Amino acid sequence: MDRFFRILELNKIFNARRTPVSRRDLEELLESNRSTIKRTIEEMRLYLDAPIKYDRKQNGYYYDLKEGEHPFEIPGLWFNSNELFALMVTHRLLSKIQPGLLDASISPFRRRIEELLKGKEAGRGEIAHRVRILQAAVRPTRVDDFRKVTTALVNRYQLRLFYHSRSGDETTDRIVSPQRLVYYRDNWYLDAYCHLRNELRTFSLDRLKPIRTNERPAKEIDDQNLDDHFTKTCKGMFPTAVGMNRA
Repeated sequence: MDRFFRILELNKIFNARRTPVSRRDLEELLESNRSTIKRTIEEMRLYLDAPIKYDRKQNGYYYDLKEGEHPFEIPGLWFNSNELFALMVTHRLLSKIQPGLLDASISPFRRRIEELLKGKEAGRGEIAHRVRILQAAVRPTRVDDFRKVTTALVNRYQLRLFYHSRSGDETTDRIVSPQRLVYYRDNWYLDAYCHLRNELRTFSLDRLKPIRTNERPAKEIDDQNLDDHFTKTCKGMFPTAVGMNRA
């Protein structure tokens, strides 16, 4: 159990009890050792102004709350920058998913994130209102096309597709062996071995039209070559670098 959840659990325990809780009981409830419990209590007193008192006669800790006083609430914002970014991006991505085969499974997860963003640890909804995750130029991908690509990818089949190149403004008919789907800077790409060019290429999903899967098994490329290709491709996607193997 990490520090954040220990504090939440201690707060829950003290709010639920009106009699002191022994350190040994706290160690068992939180599955933590003596020094960890002591350190967590001191942090709650020092940083959260938690009204934790120690009763020597009963050898236990408790919240020193007056009769009728509301339970003590953990103040402040409890997300660090990485957690907040991950939560907001996940919520944004899930909110863009169209109804489909996974909708029943994803909906509870999406609702849970919304509850977190509206909870007291997140300022009771202020995060969702005050924080924005700005995406780059997002190019929409057709749902049916995406499914055809992923089907060929996971079943390890070759795929026939039409691809419209931005650089040459031409459409070509190709057979490819899908290797990896890549979500990079808010857009989807397919790393695949192109049997027309006889090398690894990166295809932007908004520019391709899958025709059908081929019964032939996909050509396998080892992970190191795929990683090297991805690094080279990323450099070539932006004006500051060159060397991309464009499709």
